Amino acid sequence: MVSNELLTDYSDLRQAVRSARVMKEHQVLSNLIKIDKTSVNQRAVISQKTSDLIAKLRQTKKPDLLSQFIAEYNLNTEEGLSLMTLAESFLRVPDNKTRDKLFSDKISNKPWAKHLRGGKTSIVSIATIALSIADMMISHGHNDSIKDRIKHALEILSRPGIRFSAASVMRFFGTQFVFSEDIESALAVDSQEVHSFDMLGEAAWTMADADRYFLAYKNALIAIGENNKGGDIFLADGISVKLSALHPTYDFMHKERVLKELVPKLLTLIEIAQNYNVAINIDAEECDRLDISLDVISEIAKSIAHSKWQGFGVVVQAYQKRAPYVLDWLYELSQKNNLKLMVRLVKGAYWDSEIKQAQVLGDVDYPVFTKKSNTDYSFLACAQKLLDMRDYIYPQFASHNAHTLISVCEIAGDNVGFEVQRLHGMGESLHELLSSQYGVLSRIYAPVGSHKDLLAYLMRRLLENGANSSFINHLFDQNIKPEHLACDILSQVEQDPEHSHPSIPLPKDIYQKIRQNSSSILLSEQDEVDRLYQKQQPWLEYKWQAKSIIAADYVDDETRHKVINPADFNDKVGDVIYATKTQLDVCLKSAQEAFKDKGNNQPILQSLERAAELYESNQAELMSLAMREAGKTYQDAIDEVREAVDFLRYYANLAQKVIPKKREALGIFVCISPWNFPLAIFTGQIAAALSAGNVVIAKPAESTSLIAYRATQLLLEAGIPSGILQLALGVGSNVGSYLASHPSIAGVAFTGSTRVAKLIKHNLVVNGNAKARVIAETGGLNAMVVDSTALSEQVTRDVLDSAFKSAGQRCSALRILLIQDECFDETISMIKGAMLELKLGNPKYLSTDCGPVINADAKTKLQGYIDRLSSQNKVIAGVKNELSSGYYVAPTIIQLDSIDDINEEFFGPILHVIRYSSDNLMDTIDRLNAKGYGLTFGIHSRIKKQVDEIKLRVNAGNIYVNRNQVGAIVGSQPFGGEGLSGTGPKAGGPHALHGYSRNLQHGKTSEQIMTLYDGHVEVTSLIKSSLIFDEKLIEKFRKEFPSVDTQFFEFLYETVNTYALKHSLPGPTGESNELSYQAKGTALCLGPSSADALIQTIIALALGNSAISLISQKNYSSLIKLGFDKDNIFRLINGPSSNLFNIKQYDTILYFGDLMSVERELENRREEIIPIMNSVYEPWQLVNERAVTVDTTASGGNANLLAL
Repeated sequence: MVSNELLTDYSDLRQAVRSARVMKEHQVLSNLIKIDKTSVNQRAVISQKTSDLIAKLRQTKKPDLLSQFIAEYNLNTEEGLSLMTLAESFLRVPDNKTRDKLFSDKISNKPWAKHLRGGKTSIVSIATIALSIADMMISHGHNDSIKDRIKHALEILSRPGIRFSAASVMRFFGTQFVFSEDIESALAVDSQEVHSFDMLGEAAWTMADADRYFLAYKNALIAIGENNKGGDIFLADGISVKLSALHPTYDFMHKERVLKELVPKLLTLIEIAQNYNVAINIDAEECDRLDISLDVISEIAKSIAHSKWQGFGVVVQAYQKRAPYVLDWLYELSQKNNLKLMVRLVKGAYWDSEIKQAQVLGDVDYPVFTKKSNTDYSFLACAQKLLDMRDYIYPQFASHNAHTLISVCEIAGDNVGFEVQRLHGMGESLHELLSSQYGVLSRIYAPVGSHKDLLAYLMRRLLENGANSSFINHLFDQNIKPEHLACDILSQVEQDPEHSHPSIPLPKDIYQKIRQNSSSILLSEQDEVDRLYQKQQPWLEYKWQAKSIIAADYVDDETRHKVINPADFNDKVGDVIYATKTQLDVCLKSAQEAFKDKGNNQPILQSLERAAELYESNQAELMSLAMREAGKTYQDAIDEVREAVDFLRYYANLAQKVIPKKREALGIFVCISPWNFPLAIFTGQIAAALSAGNVVIAKPAESTSLIAYRATQLLLEAGIPSGILQLALGVGSNVGSYLASHPSIAGVAFTGSTRVAKLIKHNLVVNGNAKARVIAETGGLNAMVVDSTALSEQVTRDVLDSAFKSAGQRCSALRILLIQDECFDETISMIKGAMLELKLGNPKYLSTDCGPVINADAKTKLQGYIDRLSSQNKVIAGVKNELSSGYYVAPTIIQLDSIDDINEEFFGPILHVIRYSSDNLMDTIDRLNAKGYGLTFGIHSRIKKQVDEIKLRVNAGNIYVNRNQVGAIVGSQPFGGEGLSGTGPKAGGPHALHGYSRNLQHGKTSEQIMTLYDGHVEVTSLIKSSLIFDEKLIEKFRKEFPSVDTQFFEFLYETVNTYALKHSLPGPTGESNELSYQAKGTALCLGPSSADALIQTIIALALGNSAISLISQKNYSSLIKLGFDKDNIFRLINGPSSNLFNIKQYDTILYFGDLMSVERELENRREEIIPIMNSVYEPWQLVNERAVTVDTTASGGNANLLAL
């Protein structure tokens, strides 16, 4: 039974564990050095004995299969990584067609032939020959000269043969690293060795999976027990249990539920283990699960206190800085409950993902050591502690490192009361010699399960042992002397002046070139949650009062508008006073005066940096506002504040690079921000406009006025003058509409619906303000493609995040999930099961996964849609909703027959799923593109060629590969769409400030009004220009067009160099972020003069567009002579016609005359906002920015990081 009261353990030892989590590496080492008791002489003896053992191993033993493959195919190489990806995914692919694609993708065009040289063992030689032949056959299949000659053989013999061989190799790997496919077969093996069996599998995502794992553990325990026949527990087989496999929400945030449901399950297994006298070890998990794991372990220890059974075991990871403190806590736990515990000490298998996670979360430091040598030192220090605890602890030392194992045996001084362990298929010869030399028991950790379940386990083993710092990687390498491998790691670490890895910066410094990383709060850690709760206490029932902040005296309206928590109708969050028209006029006048009197912008940039610090120091209050006013969950609220802080720092830094002596401010910017990111986007718009030198009138969504008011107070406190920044509160259709249509403003930054963005543009035109910039980020019909090479667990994780995080109220949220036919049933079953585990509820509870939607209108629309589709039997899963107080809509999955069945974005927790055939995937993407949206798109696939094809085909501003598609990081994943999804430039990107400023080079313009003639223009089909503009070509252009200002050609060269390149952006390890530029499409180059049309056409074509142009015949002929294709340019002979503006064949307009005349003709002709350029010096309007983010660790781990 679980304790009646779930009391948190605040004992000194438990608090010491928590305090050590992100302790500075040098401080941890200092503490470990105090633990070590080895003498100089003993260290020398250990090194000598290790060297002798390695030499003996090399003389008498052969390397195991893993060592052979790692030695030949290093994971730092292209072919090594390809094999790893192939191994990770090949066996799970259900259909042969996709298997062929995967195999071809990973094997073709790799340097296999170089591995045929030298003496190789038979299995490596056979595999290498097969890979080399396969590569040649696949490559020949793409060579037109001989393709026909081998096509028949390739289709009938080669590919099925290759596929069969690959499957055989993968299964052969399986037999090497999986002890058996089921426990009965495992126990039937005639072996004198002892094992700890592990039922293969990863964390459960559904309760069905958790129940299946539980049954497997239960049956295995019974089978092991009957086979052991009650013998000595230390000399008999046991079992290892993964707690995350027994519960689908095994994390700290769901602690109460986990302890209530998981502990009884575990106690059932413990009871069976006791009855049969079988050892049961709790396997180690990721660092963020340590606190809850210790809670579970504590509950079990209390339940079995004073038991004579000595088989309850725990695994401790030496790479965690907390390891020695965990050992102290376990020792006290065993004493307190009068238990003998088994403790298996391992070095740790998730190191690369722990480093990445800390960087993503903006942690203070790393919970693990950054240097492998420090982990080795920690292991030996912890080993000494364990050996001194043998009265209550039975130590088990798991390692394949000869120096580590000999150190343990030498320090122990005997072979009593401890054992060593190895993984099945690894380190066999090493452990044989060690056991023979020291008489110590060696136990085998033996995975049991299907070869398909092997994949994740195998990847960890490959990465762990393929690392440059891995002992097993070098054990049989004759180029490395035994004494080098046997070096004294203790002395090495103690004498090393570098305590942490120089190539692994602290999490706060990973974006150092562009900004400091924002700080976070880890909701997996008791101490951090406690501090947060304490800081939030004053704000849980606080009533905020907000009104407009205007730089001149005015009289407030007396009307107060109540703000009610969308999650709880009984929670009044505060009151808001809306601005009157008189106040808005005062506000606009104050802004005009402030811009006129504005001086140097440097103090503003410094104020933005100070504002970032103020946001962080007021994080608890801002989080409380986001949670109570906008219905944000804890994690969403943390992310909200972090993103706002990132925007402040990023734009303040960016402005110093892109504005001085290059660009200038536009004037008054009205920033209209949405309720779904009430702090982040509100702050981001303001920070961008201010950084570019503008003055700002901020108009937040009326639903989230309170947090905007508090943020404005902090910005002013940071030193931004009140005239430079003003706040206008009120209903969008009144306040926002009035401000955004005013003739005096220079621009509008807007995030919201496409309809409202168009209305803003319309009102500006009606009021004679065609020159005002409109920067719009609008919605999207965002999709994700999942093929049969994808891992269902990863897909499930990313779909849940993308579709249901923030109750689906994100512009980037996943709306349409496209799953390949062959894997549809399995994938959707897991997604449905995982979704049903989500907790719908009030965000004030840490355990809440999905909060409310924003208001009654949103709920009515979403629920009405769900009800209508439910009546059509299209709703296939939905979370139970029994909440009455709050605007709750249950996460729902709807299955559609075709992508044509959805044409509207439903802004909430609704996911549409559609089957697709691999044969019609590209057609499906084309139909998605035809809907006109282009915001985010996700791809889950291991086939790089297919990923690349989709990336080129789909219209989307942000593409995410093998990860979720929400939560764009400032400066790392610039965010914004194209078409109906936005105008650009991308927020949080290197060109973001271009939208808020103008180039100091303007070019000449006129007041000439554009007129349309009555004729009919039939535009031929155009293709985008592919001519490469280099220095030589531009010089030819200079000579061909001597009348064009030389300054233009200099700018052209700089522009082409900027937009022709792909830019690698900073980010956490294990992730690539790339920004590239796609031509917008077709540019209408309308002069008005022929000279204007010429430079308009040149710059449009230079950036890859096609052009419909008023260019003269002479200039047209010159361009063709210089290398352009006739299909790149359509020449308008008589000028633009009315029907020309009606067609959808253009994507941007260039006109250096009266913009109002163009805007009026364009009105109501297109759904999206078409940019109208009155200067060639704003080329960002001729391209779409494309940000592609790839999780490079999806195939199992971070080989590049492990190679450090």
